[in-house]
This record gives sequence, structure tokens and C-alpha cells, in this order.
Amino acid sequence: MHRCANSFTGRLFRKNLNLLVLLLAGCASPSPVPDYTRSPIEYQLMAEIALQRGDYLVSAQQYLKLAQESRDPEFAQRATELAYDYGFDAYALASAERWVQLAPDEAVAHAYLGRLYVRRNRLDKAWNSLNIALGPADQRTDMDYMVLSGDLSEGADPRRGLSLFQRFKDENPEVAGITASIATLAAEAGDLDAAVSAARETVVLAPEWTGARIWLARLLLANGQRSSAFEQMAFALEMEPGLELELEFIELVAAAGAYDDALERLARLDTRFPDSPELLRTRAIIYLQTEDLERAQDDFAELVASAYFVNECFWYLGQIAFQQGEYLQAIRYFERVSSGGWLVPAKLGITQAYLGLGDADSALRVQRDFAANYPKQAFETLQPQAEILLSMNQVDEALATMAVALEYRPWDPELWLYRGGIYENTGDYAEAIKAFRRAVELAPDSATALNALGYTLTIATRDYAEAYEYVSRAIALEPDNAAIMDSMGWVLYKQGDRDEALAWLEKAYGLLSDPELAAHLGEVLWVDGDEEGAMEIWSAALQEFPDSRALMQTIDRFTR
Repeated sequence: MHRCANSFTGRLFRKNLNLLVLLLAGCASPSPVPDYTRSPIEYQLMAEIALQRGDYLVSAQQYLKLAQESRDPEFAQRATELAYDYGFDAYALASAERWVQLAPDEAVAHAYLGRLYVRRNRLDKAWNSLNIALGPADQRTDMDYMVLSGDLSEGADPRRGLSLFQRFKDENPEVAGITASIATLAAEAGDLDAAVSAARETVVLAPEWTGARIWLARLLLANGQRSSAFEQMAFALEMEPGLELELEFIELVAAAGAYDDALERLARLDTRFPDSPELLRTRAIIYLQTEDLERAQDDFAELVASAYFVNECFWYLGQIAFQQGEYLQAIRYFERVSSGGWLVPAKLGITQAYLGLGDADSALRVQRDFAANYPKQAFETLQPQAEILLSMNQVDEALATMAVALEYRPWDPELWLYRGGIYENTGDYAEAIKAFRRAVELAPDSATALNALGYTLTIATRDYAEAYEYVSRAIALEPDNAAIMDSMGWVLYKQGDRDEALAWLEKAYGLLSDPELAAHLGEVLWVDGDEEGAMEIWSAALQEFPDSRALMQTIDRFTR
């Protein structure tokens, strides 16, 4: 939170009242103002004025200039904290580097710097700063590691945090906080085998942690090991009997799809814990999972009437109304969510409901108003805004919105991919390729970025050798990805290798029914002389995707 009214700013304004008067007089006077270099205090004054006006980017810029001009580490700290809080990663990184330069042993400065280096994908530098931030290894706690791992997965590819924590483990192989963090990060990265392995290690290292066993049970279930998951949960319940663990067990049973069994267990618990709002909440969620919307709605409404889990329940009630096509009612429910982790999803729910009503202007207004009222969460509204603008055919405004998003997170490859996708859809392949190249530069191990660049080079240029290189790297990272298989088939076709291309395209279409894949496969079959096979593929795809422009254009090109 900014400090517009605190004593820090009060002293600033009192000490520099004369300077403020001169600045304002200069703005009002038509007389020319001589050129001069600003003093640090002027940057501070301009930063705080911008903050008061809600010009957060300008404030971050001015505070960074202040940090660079001054040798006072407190200014660098202020610049770092402000830019970090409002989400301007590049300014936060530059300020944190200055802070560390002025106060090289300051652990908090290194804590900021390490987290920002992870977002920038500078893992060696992140490793050095985070080790300083955590302090001596023998003084670190399990919680220190687990808090850090949670921070690292925010705003960055979890594989980066996972790489760092593997290094922590190499140096400290028997620390439960490290293995628990690896389990979480590996799960977020989609590597369930590694996550299960790390969770098992955590249970061995900290057998008294019931939470570790619950997490292991969930991972085992996600990895298809149902009986082992139930065994772990039963053991946790034996260690710590009570309502909380009973409900965890029931949620696991429901997650396994055994809804009747879960409801029976709930009914038995009701005799032991009558009138428990936690039981009612769990039952409502299970009804929602089984699409028994009427019963779920009744239970959530009862909880709201009793003032339990109010924000969560209004969120769920909004979801139910949305699923039933009652968009105005959904908006009313979502608007009742006032705080907590449900607030951002509720605003997105209102936006989606307005779009369901065909009111894109109101949908856009909701996101913009939320950004204005909650500036520290403004970044989260930018891509939804861009999507709405695209639906309104306001491409230039959508691109301008994404440019703002890149002011916040210039190193986020997902933003560059989205920007490139907008350009690709408009036919501006040169700009699309620039954006995709930037995404690959920032995330060289991203199969999505590599495939986007390789495929766009294939369809928009004759640089087929370069395109093949990127697609090959993508397929090595995700060998079972149908979209990448299609790209491989298409670049091979463009290179003249029809037999190999056909093998890749058939495999891709066998895994994923998609109009563009059907268009590609049909084209290669047709050119290869199998016109009947091509028409069979196209006809089947047209029945499933009658509005596909790419498919229709391909068919027209060969049959008209």
C-alpha cells in the first residue's frame, strides 16, 4: 500500500513546500524554464504526486530514477517495494539491483532480487541472491523454504523454481521443507512422477506432518494410484482423527469419482457433527461436481443465510446461475463477493456473464473498473480486457492493452505469445514472428513458444530449415503433443517430404480432432493423389466444425 498520507510523505511535503510552489509556478508561467538536472528530491516529489493521482507506472519510473541518483538505500528499498507491489517487474528488478549495490548484505533486498531474477529466467543470479536472503543453511526452517517456493511459482514458469530447489536439495538432501517444495513445484510443472517421489521423501523425513500425507494422497490419486492414495489418507486420519481430516478423506473420495460413497460418508459424519457448516459446504461442492445443481444451490444458499463461507458461496451460486444460463442472476451473485481469493474470479465471472448477454461494453467496463479500484491487481485484468476488445474487433486497442501488460511483465513469454497470436490472426506475420522470437528468447525450453515460432515461419516464410529446427526442439520437449505433430508434418510437407509429412499428420489427427489438422491432412492426401481420402477427412471435419474458416478455405482451394 502506498504511503500518501503517512509521516514519511508528510515530512517530504513540508520540507519541499518551496520546491513544489516553484514547480507549480513554472507549469503556469509561459516563460521558458532553463534546462537543469533534477535533484533526487524532485524525483521523490514527482513519484509521490504520481502515486496520489493513481499513475502507478509513472511513480515506479520516478522512484527508480530516485534510487539511481541517490546513495541512500532507503530510496532504493522504497522504489523496489512500490514497483514490486504494483507488479512492474522490470522497474522492481532495476531498483532491487540498485538496493543490493548500496546495501550488499541486506537479506530483504536479496529476497526481492532473487524472486525477480527467477521471473527473468536468470537462475544462477537468483540462486546467489536467494542463498543470501535465506541466511546460513543451519538456521533456515522448513517454512522458509516452503514460503519461498510459493513465491517462486507466482509469475514464473514453475520449472524454474523446481530447478533452483533441486540445487537446494543437492546441498541439503534431508530437509523436509525442500522436498515438500519440490513436490509442489513439480506438480505445478506437470511432472507428477517427480511430485509423488518428492512427496514420499517428505513423508519419510517428516512423518508427523499430516499435511504432507494429505498432499501425497492427492498426488497419488492424480497419478492414477487410487488405492495408495486412500491408504495415505487413512493413515493421516489415524494420526490426527477429527472432522477436518474426515472431510479431507471425503474430498479425496469424491475426487476419485466415488460420489455416492463420499455422500454416504458425509451422512455418517452428520450424526457425529450435527449442524456443521463444514459438512454442508463439502456436500454442496460434491453436488456441484455431480451436476446436481438444484441441491448444490440449496446448500450454498443455506450457508449464506447462516453467514458461513459467504464469499465462497456467492461465487459458487454465481457459477451455478451461469451454468443455467441465468446471466443476470449470476451477475447479482458475483457482485456480492466482496473480498478474499474469490474476488478476482468473481469479477471475471461478471465479465463472462455480460459476454453471455452479448454486452461486451459492460464486460469491458467491469474489468477496467476493477483495475482502477484494485491497482495492485490491475495486471490480472489486462488479458481479459484484450480478449473482450478482440471480440469487439478492436484489434488496435487490444494490442495497446497488451503493450500495457508488457510494461508490467516484459519477460513473460505467455504475454509475447498472446501478442504474437493477435498479429498472426490479423495476417501481420512479420510482427507475429517478432513476438514469437521474443517468447523463445525468454523461454527457450517452452514447447509452446518453439512450436508457435516454427509453425508461423512455415506458413509465412520460406525459411523451412529454420522452422524445422524450432519444431524439432518442440517435439523433443513434448513428443505426444498433437499440435506440434501437425506442425512437424506441415513443415515436412513444405520441404517436399510428403511421406514423412503424412505419417506425422495422420498421427496428429488421430490424437486430436481439429479443423486445421483436418485441413492439413486432407491437403497432403489430395496432393498425394488420394482425393477420395481427402474428401472423407474434410467432410467428417465439416460436420463437426461447420464454421471453420481454415477448413473451408482449404476445401475451396482444391475443389472449386
